[in-house]
Amino acid sequence: MVFEDLKDYLQFLAREGDLIAIRETVDPDLELTQFLSEEERIGKKRAILFESVKGSDIPATGNLFSTQRKMDAILGDTPENIGLRLKNLVRMPGDTDSLISRGIELFRELGGIRPKVSSGIPPKHIVLSGVDLGRYPIPRTWPNDAGRYITLPLVITRDPVTGRRNVGMYRMQVYDSETTGMHWQIHKGGASHFSTHRERGTTMDVAVVIGSDPLTIFSAIAPLPEGIDEFSFRGLISKKRFELNRGLTVDLEYPRNAEIVLEGYIDPTETRVEGPFGDHTGYYSLEEEFPVFHVKKVIEKEGCIYATTIVGKPWHEDVVIGKAIERMFLPLIQTQIPDIVDMDTFEEAAFHNIVVVSIRKRYPGQARKVMFALWGIGQLMFSKIVVVVDHDINVHDRGQVLWALGTRVDPDRDVTIIPGTVTDSLDHASRLFNYGSKMGIDATTKGPDEGYTRRWPDTLQVPDELLSDVDDKLRKYGL
Repeated sequence: MVFEDLKDYLQFLAREGDLIAIRETVDPDLELTQFLSEEERIGKKRAILFESVKGSDIPATGNLFSTQRKMDAILGDTPENIGLRLKNLVRMPGDTDSLISRGIELFRELGGIRPKVSSGIPPKHIVLSGVDLGRYPIPRTWPNDAGRYITLPLVITRDPVTGRRNVGMYRMQVYDSETTGMHWQIHKGGASHFSTHRERGTTMDVAVVIGSDPLTIFSAIAPLPEGIDEFSFRGLISKKRFELNRGLTVDLEYPRNAEIVLEGYIDPTETRVEGPFGDHTGYYSLEEEFPVFHVKKVIEKEGCIYATTIVGKPWHEDVVIGKAIERMFLPLIQTQIPDIVDMDTFEEAAFHNIVVVSIRKRYPGQARKVMFALWGIGQLMFSKIVVVVDHDINVHDRGQVLWALGTRVDPDRDVTIIPGTVTDSLDHASRLFNYGSKMGIDATTKGPDEGYTRRWPDTLQVPDELLSDVDDKLRKYGL
């Protein structure tokens, strides 16, 4: 199933009993997002449509990704199966594959991913006569937030040299009716484009989409390799060519199914203090200087809906998104690091702060080799602590991981500290902004080839035959 737009998705959720509509007026200042948070806390995790928001004539919606069932519907398959599809795209022909048959296979898989681009105003859209961000139900999430924040934007930019497009998701603090902050971290695609414009002394076109079909929103979040277009990725996952529209005042393209489009620019010489903002780390990210986005044209779909999300200390819907990304991209990571059997990112530690991988250990030093390889792949460079365990440990079982840490690690021998390296911009614990250290922990069993001269004890284990026999008898006696 491919959802045509946001409303199509909301109608699907309503049919599934996974959407609730709140008709009473809700305040966007703290109250709206607390409805979303409370729905997650009580465990139902339904999407919510706020039909009446104080100070706005536009409804708002959130919790669009809050369950695995929603995510599977959005993707049209499980993240694991999509990951295998992605892995298949990069595999080389083997003994049973001819180059011709492989080429035909790739053509069928990739033929429809290039977006279709149209001009003019999209159907059922209008161009507003002026710019007023105050007309939208943009929430303030946490008490110490610096203001109202757009938290689910698709920020579209283009590299002025290569012409490559990037679609990212960067929070936007509303400063006034026409300007916002643009919190793109230094390592992200939008920030790279901004840096090039700054070097060239040129103004940067930016288009921001608020509200689209959920797969397009997910594609803006996915950690794609450099140069892979997010809209093409959306087409690859959906197996359907995506439709874009050329901007009216910017040299950019945006989804034709967009609810709200903000066209504008960033002057690379202009920055402004942004923050604080209650972030997914569970802390307020602090004030920093970031670029300023000036809105000069607004395009709306008739009867548009404002899409938002809440971030903070788990649990929130970013956990579902993060886990989907983990399972989807694991097969691709395994093509680069075949040693890895499985991987788990700890949502309790904001995902990339603790990453556990299991390996089928074959030689000394293999665990350290895997650590350094992980730190060299895409956004895994932000992994603060990497733990490597043996393949007999279920990396998704916190108890087993802690057991391996407690019984297979000698700190002096098995802990590696890497000083002076890149960190996530949201890592408040590092001494400097974007610069700190990492730790690798080898929690695998050791042998003589790694200097362990004692005999490693056997693990307690019951034979499978005995377990099966006992299970049969328990069922027989109704126990």
